[in-house]
Amino acid sequence: MTIFLVLSLFAGLYMLWLLFSLAVYALPLYAGIGLAFWMHGAGFGYAPAILVGFAAGFTTLFAGQLLFALSGSPLLRLALALLFVLPAGIAGYHAVHGVFGLAIDPGATLTILSVLGATLIAGTAWTRLTGFEPGRHMQQPMTPSLPVAE
Repeated sequence: MTIFLVLSLFAGLYMLWLLFSLAVYALPLYAGIGLAFWMHGAGFGYAPAILVGFAAGFTTLFAGQLLFALSGSPLLRLALALLFVLPAGIAGYHAVHGVFGLAIDPGATLTILSVLGATLIAGTAWTRLTGFEPGRHMQQPMTPSLPVAE
């Protein structure tokens, strides 16, 4: 019985790590799944809906990274970062609400914990997207490295 408690602790910590690591990809995931469900509902088969859903997700991710890397305007970069961070916060809210909802009765405590979790996960997504780490200089994480002519 003790081994199951230890293994469940490690599984829970691994799922938490995955949540924080993959939060940046919430928008491409939403775009791909949304388009795939729409296509399937419109009468397309499973295979075309899945393929177009994958293509939409990858296109959303690639376009967001490319626009973030090539834009010089701070307002455009802020808008793009918010576009990726808001779905991460929503996913974080629902993940925390689902996990803590197993142990806490619905009410103010569960809502407050869910909002705090969403804020923490959105902040982590913001940090990963913008490359800002407290105590360090700003870096450009998504800029393509171009060869320097000498």
